[in-house]
Formats: sequence, structure tokens, C-alpha cells
Amino acid sequence: MENSAGLGGITLVLAAVVWLFIFVPGYTKRSQIKETTKLIQSARRTQEKSRVQTDDDRLRRLISTQRGFSVIFILATLAALASVVAATAQNSWWFGFAIVFPLSLGSLIVQRAAAGQAAKLAGNIHRARQRVRASASKSQAQIVKDRQWSPNPLPTPMPEVRKGELVQPLAEVIEISSPKKSLAAKEIDEILARRRAI
Repeated sequence: MENSAGLGGITLVLAAVVWLFIFVPGYTKRSQIKETTKLIQSARRTQEKSRVQTDDDRLRRLISTQRGFSVIFILATLAALASVVAATAQNSWWFGFAIVFPLSLGSLIVQRAAAGQAAKLAGNIHRARQRVRASASKSQAQIVKDRQWSPNPLPTPMPEVRKGELVQPLAEVIEISSPKKSLAAKEIDEILARRRAI
């Protein structure tokens, strides 16, 4: 009986040690990872807010605004038509029409304004790109024009040399008085044998 109680205490101590050395550091690392992720996301959001919008970004936002208010206009128009149909059956639906119809007109006005600004901005972007393309094609044409083939100049002809007459001596001529001794096959074999022995 005493052994089982002692083993239970040892088991409890081991479980506490495992908890302290394995699970607690895991929890702290997980919380550090979460905090780091939050810091990175907030830094990215502040960087996106501070970034200067380009014309393409503005055009994209105007187009999404135009599409969003087009959907609102269609839904509000359908709701206005439904409220008119319901109002003809019951007089209590006129307040729905009075609420939805101005919403429909307002969304149409905002959608048309966004479409006008988007068209103007798209025209400016298109003209700027056309200017860049025209200047690039001009510079490319200049490069192609510079690359056109031109014949290599011919070398000047050599001066005529009269036969039998040396104009300039090319090198000094030295006679070999004693030729170098050539080795016989037996001597070459001996030299190679000595080298192989090393």
C-alpha cells in the first residue's frame, strides 16, 4: 500500500515537470508567434495606408465603386418596383417606396459620377501609355537604323615588291655549327626506367 502512494506522488511530480518543461514553453512560444504576427500585420496595414496611390489604384477603386453602386441601384430599383406593386394592393407600402426610391436615385448618381471619373482617368492613363510606346518605338527605330549593315573597309593593298630584291631583312640568320646530339632509343629507355623507379 505504501508503494502505490509513493508511486502516485512520484507520478504527480513527473507530470508537473513535464508540464513545466514541455507545455509551458510551447504556450509562451505560441503567444510570441501570435504577437509577432499581429505586429507584422499592423505594420503592413500602416505601410499600405501611407503608400501613395497610383493612377491604376485610383482607377481600380473607381471601377469597384461603380460596380458596387450599380448593384445597389439595381436592388433598390427592384425594391422600389416591388413596393409600388405592393402599394397598389395595400396603401401601407408607400413608405417603402418613399425610402427606397431616393436610395435608388442616389446610388445612380454616385455610380454615374464614378463612371465619369473612371473614364477620364482611363483616358489619361491610355494617352500616357501611348506617349511612352511612341517614344519607345522611336528609340527602337533609331537603334535599328544604327544597326544597319555597312561594308567593312578593305585593307590597303601591299606595296609592290620587285622579285629577287629584299626590302627589309626579316631576321638575322645564324648558322648552326654543331648540331645537338640526338639520343638513341636505348638511352631514352634508360632515362624512362630511372624515372619510373622514382
